[in-house]
Formats: sequence, C-alpha cells, structure tokens
Amino acid sequence: MKDLFMKRVASALLIALLLGMVSSVYAQSDTGSTDAPKQNTTDTPKYGPVFQLETKDQASGEGFRGMKVEKKFTRRLPNFYREVISDSQRDKVYEIQAAYFGPVQMLTLRLDRLTAERDAQIEAVLTAEQKKKVEALRKESTARSAERRSANRKANSTADEN
Repeated sequence: MKDLFMKRVASALLIALLLGMVSSVYAQSDTGSTDAPKQNTTDTPKYGPVFQLETKDQASGEGFRGMKVEKKFTRRLPNFYREVISDSQRDKVYEIQAAYFGPVQMLTLRLDRLTAERDAQIEAVLTAEQKKKVEALRKESTARSAERRSANRKANSTADEN
C-alpha cells in the first residue's frame, strides 16, 4: 500500500513538473505564431548568467543537476498533530514529507544562488567609496548586536543568580 501511495505521489509530482515545463516553454516560445504570446525583448532587463541559466533550466528540466542537498530529512510532525492523528495518518504524513523534501531542498538551493547573484549585482552598482561606507555600517551594526547580546546574557545570568 505504501508503494502504491509513493507511486501516486511521484506521478502527481511528475505531472505537475511536466505541466510547468510545458507552460514555461509555451510562454517563452518565439515561433511567430499568433497563438503564442510574444515577449517584448526591448523592455526585458538583462539579468545575470545564473538567472538566465535558471530560466533555461526550467524549460529543459535540468535545473537540479549538480546541486547537492546538504540537509538530511528528519521525520517531524507539524505542531499539534501528534495528539490528533492516528499511527497510519502519521505514516502518511511522513511519506508526504519525504516525497517533497528533495524538490523543496533543490528549490531552496536555487533560490540561494539567485539571491547571491542579485546581491552581487546590486553591490556592483555602488562606487568604491559607497562600498566602504556600507561595509563600515555593517560592522557597526554587528558590533551593536554583539553588545546587546552581551548585555542580555549578563542580565539573564544576574536574574538567574537571584
């Protein structure tokens, strides 16, 4: 029964992935037919190579190649579920979580790559003087945070001693 359930989950995920790929290919196609929407290339901003790679990967289905999941799956029920579900429901919840774990991790890694590229491009807009000022502000903020944490620890340890 578990195998049948896993096959159904895998089939549903595959169908959703295929539908997403077909719709993105259709939206990106430039075949000249009147049915397909044309993209306005003059107004399209030129994003970096990682963004363009991610867009290509969505159409080709190669988006997960070369990515390494660093986190291991742990079975954990959502808050308040433990007291209301049966053992068979618990097993189903774990199966669903396991089925979604890999794709969610891959998408998280892709998001991290895109965010890093975006931040690098934003920083590239700044002049050298502006970069130095931003770095000084970051260090100042880090120092203030460290001071607050230290003060909170002292206050908590003093309260614990009383």
